[in-house]
Amino acid sequence: MALGYRARANLWMRAHPGKIKAVGRAMAQMPEVGFAAAVSGPYNLHAVVQCRDLDELFEFTTDRVGTLPGVEGMEISPVFRQIKQAGTRVDGDRLTDPPSEHSHR
Repeated sequence: MALGYRARANLWMRAHPGKIKAVGRAMAQMPEVGFAAAVSGPYNLHAVVQCRDLDELFEFTTDRVGTLPGVEGMEISPVFRQIKQAGTRVDGDRLTDPPSEHSHR
C-alpha cells in the first residue's frame, strides 16, 4: 500500500483442463501477480494480484486475464483488510511487531 497499490484481490479462475499450464504460466509472467497456483475444485487456478486502484483491477481482469486463451470463468475476491503476510503482521500499510511472549500470560 505504501507504494500506491491499493487494490488487492484473489482471482479464482476456471481454465480448460488442457490450458491450465499455459494460463498459469501467463499469469506468473504478469507483474501484478504476486502468487499463482494450480488448485483443485470448481476453480482450478488461483492468483493473488495487486493493482493501483479498482479501475486498474477492472482493466486487468477484463482486458488481460479474461482474454487469455483457455480462461472459461473467474471469480474476483477483493481483499478489504490484510492482517498477516509471510509471517509478518500488518496494520494498514505498516508492518507491526509480533506480540511478545509475555503478552499471552
